[in-house]
Amino acid sequence: MQQQQSKSIDTNEALSIIKELDRSLAMHQQWLKDFHRMIICQEQDTFVYMNPDAHLTCEFGRWFGSLPEALLTCLPNIRQLSDPHKEMHDAARKLLNALQLQSASASRQNAYETFVDTSLDFKLAIRHCQSELLQQICTVDHLTGAWNRHTMESRLREEAERVRRGSCSCSLSIVDLDHFKQVNDQYGHPAGDKVLSAVAGFLMKQLRAYDITFRYGGEEFLLCLPDTKLNEAEQFLNRIRENLSAHQIEIAEGRTISVSASFGVTQIGINESISDAIERADHALLCAKAQGRNCVCAWDTNTD
Repeated sequence: MQQQQSKSIDTNEALSIIKELDRSLAMHQQWLKDFHRMIICQEQDTFVYMNPDAHLTCEFGRWFGSLPEALLTCLPNIRQLSDPHKEMHDAARKLLNALQLQSASASRQNAYETFVDTSLDFKLAIRHCQSELLQQICTVDHLTGAWNRHTMESRLREEAERVRRGSCSCSLSIVDLDHFKQVNDQYGHPAGDKVLSAVAGFLMKQLRAYDITFRYGGEEFLLCLPDTKLNEAEQFLNRIRENLSAHQIEIAEGRTISVSASFGVTQIGINESISDAIERADHALLCAKAQGRNCVCAWDTNTD
């Protein structure tokens, strides 16, 4: 599992896109019917299919072209529909060329089979994209773009199993934003939401590609740091903590604030439950708060 994008879409927007993809499938089916009718009935009006830009001017192409870049950035699987869609139109154009030039039977057959394959590939790509969106709805916290707690449980079990096999070490950290209630009280809950989203994005950019950020609850995040020993995790998190304190977060146009966070970190022990490791990280977080906040406190199982 890789890190989430720093931007995400909310559930309603994702559901809207899924419905639009259903509509695009219906458009695709109608396009196929029209194309086959044109071939079978030997209709002469082939310009719409022969145009090199046909993939941009069909109904799906116009819908796809209307999607804002910001949305495509959040949904890379949507962007990836572009290639199979164009390949299908290219195959249709080559098939028509083969028919009009009265090419050899084998050449026409190959062109037709390629067209059928690409049209099926496009349909499957749409279905795959819908499946990915549904999975995102179920696994992602839509305010912050971090993975949610349901995903956290299964992912941490995998890491604990790797630790049990003795193949790696893994550290867990609970991050709590300091005095977050004051942000909500002073600037309002919309500003608080912007801070949570910005901090989540900041953490995901600061962490390594194989680290994972989960929305633990409220203003708390849980960080999973695979292949990281406790002393390494403590040093790493201290750098992130310092960078976060210096980071400016825009809560309104022309208005920024900075926030700090407390970090509790521990290492998953061999043959212990995930809940025990998380509880120990939470105890470490309480120690960080007791020490004045904006610090990292490590809880070493070897010194319990």
